[in-house]
Amino acid sequence: MNQKNIINIIVEKIIKYPNIKFKRKSESKLEIFCRDKNGFNIFLQTNQRESTLHFGVFHWHFDNTEEETNEMLNLLVFGLTGIARLKEFSKNGKAYKWTLQIQDRNSNWFDNGTVRLFNINFWTRAEIKYLHNDLLPKENLCSYNDKEE
Repeated sequence: MNQKNIINIIVEKIIKYPNIKFKRKSESKLEIFCRDKNGFNIFLQTNQRESTLHFGVFHWHFDNTEEETNEMLNLLVFGLTGIARLKEFSKNGKAYKWTLQIQDRNSNWFDNGTVRLFNINFWTRAEIKYLHNDLLPKENLCSYNDKEE
């Protein structure tokens, strides 16, 4: 898959869902907006060497191989459907840590990585908020809902 086509392919798919608000910033940049304060914006940037996918402040770099591009697209769909969520930690109303969690077929959540900012208020109790999107129905993912026999 050509990296220049990735944004086009994604736009062709999500344009079918009028509830998904997005902005194509250029041929290589796409931002998908969350529905409300309980979600997170998704930003994708591509170039000749790699693609970068952001869920809020959480981000990954993907090489432009077929395997990594497919991994990135799967993660994007997980972010749109709510199969992926961000566990946000804050103190005194200021977010400082985000853990990506992925839901399995049995509805269990598993940590998949954490990014954080340095927070000197170690004695203050953290507040936790879960951010997730439900921009696409999970039912659209046939393989996700297949029951193992």
